[in-house]
Amino acid sequence: MKVLGINFSNDSSASLVEDGRVVMAVQEERFRRVKHYAGFPEYAISACLKAGKTKMDDLDAVAFFWNPGIHAATPNWRASSTPRHHLEFLYDVPNHLLPRMGPPPEISEQIFHLAGGKRLRIVYVTHHLAHAAAALLSSPHDEAAILTLDGYGERDTSVIWKAKGTTFERVWTQEFPHSLGGYYAAVSQFLGFRPNSGEGKAMGLASYGQPVYADEFRKMLKLTPEGFELDLSYFNFFVERPVRYSQKMVGLLGEPRVPESEITRRHEDLAASMQAVFEEAVIHLARIARDKTGAKVLCMSGGVTLNCSANGKLIQTGLFDQYFFQPACSDAGAGLGAAQYVTHVLEGVPRGAPKMLLDYLGPKHSMDEVRDTMDKGGISYLTPADAWETAGKLLAKGYIGSVFQGAAEFGPRALGNRSTVADPRPAEMKDRLNASVKFREGFRPFAPSIHADRAPEYFQGCDFSPFMLRVHATRPERLAEARSVTHVDGGARVQTVERDDNPRYWDLIESFRKETGTPMVLNTSFNIRGEPIVNSPADAVKCYLTTGMDFLVLEDVLLVKNPSIL
Repeated sequence: MKVLGINFSNDSSASLVEDGRVVMAVQEERFRRVKHYAGFPEYAISACLKAGKTKMDDLDAVAFFWNPGIHAATPNWRASSTPRHHLEFLYDVPNHLLPRMGPPPEISEQIFHLAGGKRLRIVYVTHHLAHAAAALLSSPHDEAAILTLDGYGERDTSVIWKAKGTTFERVWTQEFPHSLGGYYAAVSQFLGFRPNSGEGKAMGLASYGQPVYADEFRKMLKLTPEGFELDLSYFNFFVERPVRYSQKMVGLLGEPRVPESEITRRHEDLAASMQAVFEEAVIHLARIARDKTGAKVLCMSGGVTLNCSANGKLIQTGLFDQYFFQPACSDAGAGLGAAQYVTHVLEGVPRGAPKMLLDYLGPKHSMDEVRDTMDKGGISYLTPADAWETAGKLLAKGYIGSVFQGAAEFGPRALGNRSTVADPRPAEMKDRLNASVKFREGFRPFAPSIHADRAPEYFQGCDFSPFMLRVHATRPERLAEARSVTHVDGGARVQTVERDDNPRYWDLIESFRKETGTPMVLNTSFNIRGEPIVNSPADAVKCYLTTGMDFLVLEDVLLVKNPSIL
């Protein structure tokens, strides 16, 4: 059973699932070198088919992350003759007064007849159901409450599911335009960041401020006994205008920040206030999910799940015994979820014992390809007995490097296969990396990668965080070993590393530990500002040569700019 999953909205991607096994999943941006690429995933599809030694004719189905039948149907918040950009009447309509319709079907299908008598089956999976499937079927759980949160999908922005085995029951829905993703993107734009791209910057900035404007944001985002609603008079995102916030928001908060201009304390406090009210909403919905499902496990997906600060606050509530945040939780992961849903639910392919799907799902390159890249570029390299042990020793001396190995990570977090690494101890390392390697804003934080069994010693409540989607407070007595990976608010976006999951990366950290006594390294994605994570050996070498990195490990070979550092 071979199913190709695709999406081509923001973060377009492709994935191939064969008999329940994920052969490959990769975003199109990695090939086109355009961050958050939103066009058709031509190169990603080709890579997936090549990895599976599969032709289009061999596919049993193509799973799509969106159900156009529902999207084209008349939503319950407008008449069919009303174009979306004429929705100003919604400004004064409270969410609870809007009429309701019966639930639409989650799945629709088409059969295309190809040349030679071949048939191509297209299965359209409702967007939030695709997110939900990715959340549960990638997790180590068989039963959970699932919370899917993003900008919108068809007509939905937020859905709570009760899931067991391969059964997904929708128990609560919030429809567009009341959207936590829409709220966060609009305020991020107000703060001078690009919507659907710069939300992580707004989250990082929030840690520098205080929520002194929280009451103003509570006027925009209101919690209700049933869920939440936006006061739409503060927003324009639902009327398809370039500026996603309205003049009423400007009147309430003052002038918006001009992109790339100075960031002031006011901007920091606005970000902190926006984040605080957002976190209140996420926790409120999680509490509703617990009450409606009775579950002890919560799985989450959808772009909102990338807000690791909110995830950390949610864990602290103790609402659930366990949490799983899908690592490719943006729309990229929805294509994978659609393929998993078709495979396991519609076609009945057994899932087997629930097992967590690691995020190393992208393209990989052989040593022959690595050497060929070096030879074509006339680049000299070293072949030490253990390049990864050498890398750990270089980090202990204060040098900065990057590592490139195995299959690329699927999603936005580098987890040791396409990572830039450094010593986590010196506070000045953060400024050095941002200025000379990443070429980005100085307030942007970095993350620690730590041996999993040592994580609780360094980060409060952290015993499981493999995908860098949870923020945990650094223990005060360990701060001297984690200055450059602890954000200004005392939190860290932790990646716990198990030896069985990534032996080479674990060994690099172990090498650093032997030199310093500290079982962790600083980790950030192997790219520069505005570019996707590197995808090929050539991408890696280019990034290395044009930044302030001191060394690069490519599989088993080592590049150094100054041999005297060895």
